[in-house]
Amino acid sequence: MEQLAKLLELSDIHMFEELNGAFVCNLNQDKVLIIKKITMLEEVQELVYTLPRLKEKLRESIINIQNTAEVEDLHLSKFLWDMYVIGLHHIEHEEEKFNEIDVAKFQRNRFVARKIIIEYTDDEELKAHFDQLVLPERTLNKLLQTYVNQGSDYQPEEIEGLLSKINEIVR
Repeated sequence: MEQLAKLLELSDIHMFEELNGAFVCNLNQDKVLIIKKITMLEEVQELVYTLPRLKEKLRESIINIQNTAEVEDLHLSKFLWDMYVIGLHHIEHEEEKFNEIDVAKFQRNRFVARKIIIEYTDDEELKAHFDQLVLPERTLNKLLQTYVNQGSDYQPEEIEGLLSKINEIVR
């Protein structure tokens, strides 16, 4: 899992026995990511069913106090986690791919967390899909850094076009 976290450029990694090989990261950011390599869609669903029982363990692992502060008279965090359960499915042959309709139905169900299934054949494809689907802001940051490095003026039309593409991908 350490190699996977390094490949995906993730930090703040937490492992919980209850998650059966999955890891949690970004607890102190706006997106809490739970990531697991899978061979069946049902593995992600089992992971989702485990999450409510881990609420306190997750809360204890959060360093950023603003993310755990509760609103008076309510048992809700001020900060509502944007939780993503991500199943990574390595495929070597076309017939190993999940049924697209099953994946779409599965991802539409937002009970407890947003679910994302990434099917990939190699590390490069995994990294590209991950950045595109889970952390699209990385693409924008790279673009902005290019402008800074080149000393160019920002091109609002180009940035707006890229933001539109990111929006389309995220939806």
